[in-house]
Amino acid sequence: MLLMIPGPTEIDERVIRAMARQMIDHRSEEFRTLMKSIVENAKKIFETKSDVFVLTASGTGGVEAAASNLTMPGDRVLVPMCGLFGERMADAFEAYGGHVIRAKLENGQGPNPEAVKKLLDEHGHVDIVAFPYNETSTGIISQNVKEIARICHERGALVVVDAVTALGGVRVAVDEAGIDFCVSGPQKCLAAPPGVALVSVGERAWEKIERKKTRPPYFDMVKYKHFLERWETPFTPAVTLFWALDEALKIILEYGYEKWLRRHAAGAAGLYAGLRTYELEFYAAKGFESPIVAAMHIPPGMTDVAIREAMKKQYGILISGGLAHYKGKMFRIANIGLISREKIVNTIFALGKVLNSLGKSVDVETAVERAEKEFDRNFPA
Repeated sequence: MLLMIPGPTEIDERVIRAMARQMIDHRSEEFRTLMKSIVENAKKIFETKSDVFVLTASGTGGVEAAASNLTMPGDRVLVPMCGLFGERMADAFEAYGGHVIRAKLENGQGPNPEAVKKLLDEHGHVDIVAFPYNETSTGIISQNVKEIARICHERGALVVVDAVTALGGVRVAVDEAGIDFCVSGPQKCLAAPPGVALVSVGERAWEKIERKKTRPPYFDMVKYKHFLERWETPFTPAVTLFWALDEALKIILEYGYEKWLRRHAAGAAGLYAGLRTYELEFYAAKGFESPIVAAMHIPPGMTDVAIREAMKKQYGILISGGLAHYKGKMFRIANIGLISREKIVNTIFALGKVLNSLGKSVDVETAVERAEKEFDRNFPA
């Protein structure tokens, strides 16, 4: 079965083998060596000199770690939203005492400098601005996060970014972008199993975290920082998943991180070339189309279930529908992890055949040719 869903993603055989071993003591030198390897390699992909931590939790746990460590009672938190994961960020900060400004972005736009500046002008003082780098639920990506962060910092606001699906698929560059607290997960573009969260914490974030009198018992980042000084975690980690993450990061760096990013860019170019040939309507406005996951309105007379079931049963390809209140309103195809020319082309071919069978007349041959051409143009052999 070919996974073209927005995670979990397929993983390399090396990653599978890395997990097939007996347990070790998480207070041993062997574990400390493992932890050091993960952190040092993760920093290269986050492109940061700041602290990077591995939490035994999902990406949502990483978001909760940010909210629970940074939010002071009454803090004003601006969340520019364009989908479900922005809403979940808002929920997390609200749960920890933040006064959350839920700013829904219209017309398929993601967070961008102009929109964020306008919102800050409208709402006055804000302590934290939080948003997904890539909104997986609607296929919308942010624009110019570096400029967004600059605007926020000028107003004295910290910047928290959910980069769960972005890291490894596009350049996040935490330090250059000015992200104060960045959250990611391995089961998307890093091509590792789910179950841990990666977070980077910058100096501005630490200043606030260390002032906070009451921090969460499990996600206490000061405690994590103390234990990281000896390459350990404060609580029992998911050792098997740490092995898997370590191997996945090594694979990316051996392959070449720049090359890994170029391959994702080529996958996106090929995918969108094929989808546009089918004249599908995207949730994202022009310029905000996510290179990591494409989200499309369902063609008239069809259902997402019919499209997805036909893709699965007839071609062995899994694609996704909508989540929560987007359920039944869209279908989504991902471009993450171990993406390849073959996977993109096979998916475009299969989707075209399915659309034809369900009553939408599309030119499959032209779509495949365009997908191949765009992939090859962006990632020449």
